[in-house]
Amino acid sequence: MKKILYLALAMMFTTAFSNAQSVERCGTMEHHAWKMQTDPAYASSFAQNEQILQNWIATHPKARTANTAPDTIPIVVHVIWRTATENISDAQVESQIDVLNEDFARTNADTVNTPAVWRPISGSLPYYFVLARRDPNGNPTTGIVHVQTTSTSFNTNDAVKFTSQGGDDAWDVLTYLNIWSCNLGGGLLGYGEFPTGTPSNTYGFVCLYDAFGRVGTVTAPYDQGRTTTHEIGHCFNLFHIWGDDGGACSGSDNVSDTPNQADATTTCEVFPATDACATTSPGFMFMNYMDYSYDNCLNMFTVGQAARMESAIANFYPSIVNSDGIVPVNLLANDAGVPEVVFPIGNSCNDSLAPVVTIKNWGASNLTSATINYQIDNGSVLTYAWTGNLASLATVNVTLPNAYAAIGSHTFKSYTTLPNGLSDPNAANDTATSSFAVLSTGQAVPFSEAFTAATFPPTGWSVNNIDGATTWARSTVSHSAGTGSLWMDNYNYNSSGQIDEMVTPNFNLTTVANPQMTFYLAYQLYSDPTVLPNYSDTLEILISTDCGVSYSSIYKKYGTDLTTTSPVWAAGNFSPSAAQWRQEIIDLTPYASFSNVVFMVRNITDYENNLYVDDINIDFASGLSSVMNPGDVVVYPSPSSGMLNIKFAQQYVGEVTVSVYSSLGQLVYSQKVQSASDLIRVNLEELESGVYTVGLVSDKLNSTSQVVIQK
Repeated sequence: MKKILYLALAMMFTTAFSNAQSVERCGTMEHHAWKMQTDPAYASSFAQNEQILQNWIATHPKARTANTAPDTIPIVVHVIWRTATENISDAQVESQIDVLNEDFARTNADTVNTPAVWRPISGSLPYYFVLARRDPNGNPTTGIVHVQTTSTSFNTNDAVKFTSQGGDDAWDVLTYLNIWSCNLGGGLLGYGEFPTGTPSNTYGFVCLYDAFGRVGTVTAPYDQGRTTTHEIGHCFNLFHIWGDDGGACSGSDNVSDTPNQADATTTCEVFPATDACATTSPGFMFMNYMDYSYDNCLNMFTVGQAARMESAIANFYPSIVNSDGIVPVNLLANDAGVPEVVFPIGNSCNDSLAPVVTIKNWGASNLTSATINYQIDNGSVLTYAWTGNLASLATVNVTLPNAYAAIGSHTFKSYTTLPNGLSDPNAANDTATSSFAVLSTGQAVPFSEAFTAATFPPTGWSVNNIDGATTWARSTVSHSAGTGSLWMDNYNYNSSGQIDEMVTPNFNLTTVANPQMTFYLAYQLYSDPTVLPNYSDTLEILISTDCGVSYSSIYKKYGTDLTTTSPVWAAGNFSPSAAQWRQEIIDLTPYASFSNVVFMVRNITDYENNLYVDDINIDFASGLSSVMNPGDVVVYPSPSSGMLNIKFAQQYVGEVTVSVYSSLGQLVYSQKVQSASDLIRVNLEELESGVYTVGLVSDKLNSTSQVVIQK
């Protein structure tokens, strides 16, 4: 399943950064290369970083000093473990926080080892790091989360940062600095993520569990917590001190007071150390935290590096400084609230609603009663007397008596009063709101979507991009009909198990008998299934009869069942030919009585190959035309962007002439079709927007229908 480019990158960085002990000190540049390829938002924002940083430094010439009151940054450490050894102790975590505070404020004891020539430019940046005291839900926390996993190891593809991939989701990156401790494969000690102007839900740093902190499981020579100091430097936009140029002396870390350096230091040099780029004393700065020396050899940042770090935080993640993550939670005696509205939210099929809200006991004492108030728009406030026994900081979902809302958009508000029959001392955490809509009956079928319009997603559709990375897009390169198709770039999606979804508008399936869904599919495996049988992307179609609240799977294929090509695999970037598309048919008869259904097209990536879906139709089941009334013709969709479906009675199958006339009566399209079925597809994408008449003529049929073309 490994792509050639990915292998080349991995080999390049492993060769460049591994020392004699097969240790890869830092995978940041490998991770950066991967992000640049797979995350367009990251790539676009990163390209603008340097100018933003330099402009800020130019207008803020004085870097922070140790005499400046420190700003506080809350940290959450996600300890991801499979074995007991990987489940590092809180004491080990706390020792790492101590190292950060010493190194960034330059109060570390080994400052005495900084050569005299560089002491005047040794920089301190008094960010004070503390373990978070308040979690994203407002609960007290130690700032340390221990999460057991079944994964044996992780790498630089950010899987450790997602619960769905065996790791743990980041806390709000605008409030907390996230760190993950885990077992990293390939001898990797850690990797950070550069900040950009576009906040990233993976921002933070990952560290090998036995290179984290300075007590516990740490292993020499990476046992003084300097891997974290180095990687946090990357998170604050510092580059490696040698400029990652492979010894060419042409690279730069974009900091003026660090000397040029040929390549990474892999042990611990003796001062002064010279190389091809720094040929005379004092040589290169091997004791800089952004080099690769052993932990006990690293002891300094420069003033220029400190200014660069301050600029990065000030421009890209300013809200992380002194955020409420550092504020302890003060529990009052009797305090309750509604932190979340579970329902109604989004779309509802019914005007009679049974709201569901979460109530939380924010108080120090058990909560045994409270009044739950709720209101739709500015209507009457309804109340519900809740009783139970809720421990401090515990939550429970409560279903409330029905409320009614007309078709259209609404707001819903719920709040608690009288916790334990007493006045609530903290109204700030009492209330939650939501927006929702009561939908009219779904649009009638037949329906067709061929992705011919440039607008994406199509009107009424939505995209669920759960991880914020690669997701569904429109391809104009490969399509079964028309000029576009629905495309998932699994070829470049370096992940496994990530889910991306396209959600359709609502449909009324009662408008046709025996409804069905058809679509065209094109897919080829990248890996040989006889060698790697478990590697495949997955396509799944799901249906919801409650306006998207819950879904059921009605189609799921992967592996050779999904492929549409012969051979079924090829180690290349798949782009299908016309012959490599296959029509899929899903019987919707079990849902024929539902007037408001939603479909979801789901891709589950396994980093294999491109997946294409096109020409999605919801219409009559095969054979229905045999019982259509004589002369019945259905032309859909209308309005259409140009691709039309024409359905007619079974007895008219054969040679049919299709003619299309403008509103002025001009013949703008004519085609004689030898139809083998009761469905004809016509491409009118070249026509301008307007109302057209579609005529069908054969020796047995003469019919006209109107259709709207809308671009």
